Amino acid sequence: MAINKKKKPTAKELISTMAAIAVQLEQLKQHVFNGDRALDEYMKMKGDKEAFVKYLEENYKDNDQDNKETKDK
Repeated sequence: MAINKKKKPTAKELISTMAAIAVQLEQLKQHVFNGDRALDEYMKMKGDKEAFVKYLEENYKDNDQDNKETKDK
């Protein structure tokens, strides 16, 4: 019984895939940036940006996982 090995992608295929991922990532970054900017402009228009920021800080301070120190094993 012969074992069929999967063909490895060529360098050209890898470069093409990475370029496609880079384009998608850039589009995602733009989308997040535009959403953030739209929310900021809306809050300025409503005139309660500071109250909203304070609300977020009070209610979501425990959800910020990126700033927590990792524990040693």
